[in-house]
Amino acid sequence: MEKLASHIKELIEDAKQRNLSLQKVPAWFHNWESPWKGKWKGGELDIKGEEELYQLGIRVRERFPDIFNEEYHPDVYPIKTTQIPRASASAVAFGMGLFSGKGSLGPGRHRAFAVTSESRASDTILRFFECCQTYKDFRKNQEPSFNKLKEPILTEITSALAKRYEFNFTRQDISSLWFLCKQESSLLDITDQACSLFSPTEVALLEWTDDIQMFMVKGYGKSLNYRMGVPLLKDVLQSMSEAINADEGNIFVSFWLYSLYLSRSG
Repeated sequence: MEKLASHIKELIEDAKQRNLSLQKVPAWFHNWESPWKGKWKGGELDIKGEEELYQLGIRVRERFPDIFNEEYHPDVYPIKTTQIPRASASAVAFGMGLFSGKGSLGPGRHRAFAVTSESRASDTILRFFECCQTYKDFRKNQEPSFNKLKEPILTEITSALAKRYEFNFTRQDISSLWFLCKQESSLLDITDQACSLFSPTEVALLEWTDDIQMFMVKGYGKSLNYRMGVPLLKDVLQSMSEAINADEGNIFVSFWLYSLYLSRSG
């Protein structure tokens, strides 16, 4: 994002050198700095996500009181996560809500609880896409295909924005501004800056480019995408069956986080 901030300044300077009117330049362009300036590490659980998971844990406990009236034991309430830091942080936030008021720690009467994980190199249940070389090869081979599908749309929108704001935008600029739009709207509740550059039709087209990529490499567009998830489904069904048949209730809670955007996705 800092590179984008520098490039925006270059675009404004270029417009000045070409003696173009700056009336069409979005006001926020002039002094915009990346909200993440100076932050070199990312990928952690966002504060909003942390709060949402904590509240979700509380709601789940309230919705299913009979399941969570047992005395805590890691064999009764196993929580499994991947070794991705934000995934384990998600498990902790959810667990804090789930077991809040059940312990003796602090004013919130929290309690300690166990969170377990498998090695990323062998986690075929929650990180199956990292353990499947066939999928890795498939995803790499698909990149030219979805890039080709996205290219005419990015070209069209690049041309439209270049005329609208009289800037020498490139396709990379549009990709960066679209990414900024998603980051601002999801993390900062800002929709009147980067997102306002695009018309509703352009937003729909850009969303389609995201969707087609997900469909091809993560969705049901290819059978490999869901076949490699069979161990996870089998494990969930087995855990549910064991919980139903057990003399005492047993709940299986698992957390996993695919590598996408959200942060690509927060």
